Amino acid sequence: LTATDNCGNATVTFTETAVEGACAGAYTLTRTWTATDACNNATTHLQTVTVQDTTKPVIAVLPAPSTISCPATPTFAVATATDACGSLVILTSADVTTNGACVGSYSVTRTWTATDACGNAASASQTINVQDVTAPIIAALPEASTISCPATPAFAVATATDVCGSAVTLTSTDVTTPGGCAGSYSVTRTWTATDACGNAASASQTINVQDVTAPIIAALPEASTISCPATPAFAVATATDVCGSAVTLTSTDVTTPGGCAGSYSVTRTWTATDACGNASKASQTISVTDTTGPTTSTSFPTTVDVKCDAVPVKPELVFVDNCSAVNPAIYTEKTINQTPTTYTIVREWSVADACGNESKFIQTVNVSIANANTVIPSSACNADSTPIDLNNLLPVGTPTNGIWIDVNNSGHLQGSILSPLDMALGDYVFEYKVTDGSCPLSIKINMNVNFDCKVLGCEAIVVHNAFTPNGDGINEQLIIDGVEDNICYPSGISVEIYNRWGVLVFETTKYNNSSNVFDGYSRGRTTINKSDGLPTGTYYYIVNYESFDGTGNIQINRKDGFIYLSR
Repeated sequence: LTATDNCGNATVTFTETAVEGACAGAYTLTRTWTATDACNNATTHLQTVTVQDTTKPVIAVLPAPSTISCPATPTFAVATATDACGSLVILTSADVTTNGACVGSYSVTRTWTATDACGNAASASQTINVQDVTAPIIAALPEASTISCPATPAFAVATATDVCGSAVTLTSTDVTTPGGCAGSYSVTRTWTATDACGNAASASQTINVQDVTAPIIAALPEASTISCPATPAFAVATATDVCGSAVTLTSTDVTTPGGCAGSYSVTRTWTATDACGNASKASQTISVTDTTGPTTSTSFPTTVDVKCDAVPVKPELVFVDNCSAVNPAIYTEKTINQTPTTYTIVREWSVADACGNESKFIQTVNVSIANANTVIPSSACNADSTPIDLNNLLPVGTPTNGIWIDVNNSGHLQGSILSPLDMALGDYVFEYKVTDGSCPLSIKINMNVNFDCKVLGCEAIVVHNAFTPNGDGINEQLIIDGVEDNICYPSGISVEIYNRWGVLVFETTKYNNSSNVFDGYSRGRTTINKSDGLPTGTYYYIVNYESFDGTGNIQINRKDGFIYLSR
């Protein structure tokens, strides 16, 4: 301001006083102008300026609306604001969520409010839209697998989760793809998981069904045997397929020759094949055997009763066979059941076919003879060395074409000559038989062998008590005196020898001081090995023998004691 004074010049001074208002940015200014003249006359002028803050703070530009996908959550920018009047700005925010069309789909708007100290406020917002575009996740299903019919596919039950928390609906569809043959196919089950927002995911499991199982042929009859001339009659095979495939049945026959004509076997093998080429086999074998022997077409009596001077000639038989050729018959004839007055002729034809089946045809001729059995008593002394010609004991006129039989197997008869020396006492029968012709002759000599001619006494049985089997050729065997006297001791001498522990090391009968003698080697039956040389030591012997008493009767004797073996 300027001033004028009517009396001269005036001087103007200025002062300004500020008074703060109720808030920062609001205040009152009082301005005073004083005009003073030279005479100090003064004039004052006041001006009051009131400053108010009505300007809102300015919020920095927030991000434009944006869209994210769940399960991500909104992340907002932090707002900033300035106040043109320099007032302190307080920022606050509030979120408003708006649901979308489905769970997992929504939007959030964050509104920031900037308020200065004078209560001026401004707002700005940021909106983030959350969308659900993520399909559910189906848990891993089993890998493709293969099974064999008649099993059917068994699928796993799918499970699914949704990362946005939406409810999931699971549905499945099956697609069957035929294989190369009936019973062979594959099934693919596709699961679809759909969340509430319509997002969907699919997963599949495939199970291949293969037909590797051969058809089953119903049990055929066991192997059997029939007899020719019958021919094999086979059962008709049937088959089923567990996979439901059509089955084709074929058969082949294999004939195996047997060991002979009329003997063979036939094996019929059935093959069952399904549509997938799986095949199984089963066989039935029928053996044809020739078990029937030849027969004769000739009639003949099987039993004939005749006298010895009217024995019939053998009949000539003709043989036939129903399956194979007949081998030449084998004819045998033997005489049995001979008695002084009768005997029997057995005629036998043995005939076989090419398969070895044998048939026998027998004719029995019972022959009666008029000759009586002749028995002649006689005697001999077993100490007599003079042979006896039994022919001299036969009745005058006896045929000379007979043979002598040692009925009791005495061993002392050679031809007609009997050597009674050293024969065991007792009764013996020597039979003279004439078998030539149809009417045989039998004469028996009943020979009593006695001891009547024995004059000298019997040699005593004495066991020498030591011997030295050391290979020097002297006193090598155990000597027992008297063992050579076969008349006094007709059954011979038996010897048993035991070692100091009671083990049998040697035993024998008919001990003879030469070839059957104890020479210091084991011939025991138990723990001592045979042919082992026995060690030096004392041994125990037992000697058993039979002899005649004063009346000619047999008595049993025993001797025992100790011997010493030295090497």
